[in-house]
Amino acid sequence: LPDLQDEVTVVGFPIGGDNTCVTVGVVSRIDMQTYSSCGSKSLLAIQIDAAINPGNSGGPCFLSKSNERMMQCLGVAFQVLGHDEAENIGYIIPAEA
Repeated sequence: LPDLQDEVTVVGFPIGGDNTCVTVGVVSRIDMQTYSSCGSKSLLAIQIDAAINPGNSGGPCFLSKSNERMMQCLGVAFQVLGHDEAENIGYIIPAEA
């Protein structure tokens, strides 16, 4: 699992674009979230502040370590918190290590 404030990169193909989109952010929280699509089970989720645009969902999220040249696939971008008071709150489903 990443540490809080680790830098992440989300790659996807958002709606309305002609090419891929790359956004960068940090890990803000790691905790259990209720997944309604899994029968309301609580599973691990990682909150990030990198923009997840409509259509990016399902794209990979990479962990960027400054001391390493390669990026590690951390998980899959899957949703954005949809509140009027909140911006850039996205979640990823972590990949198994």
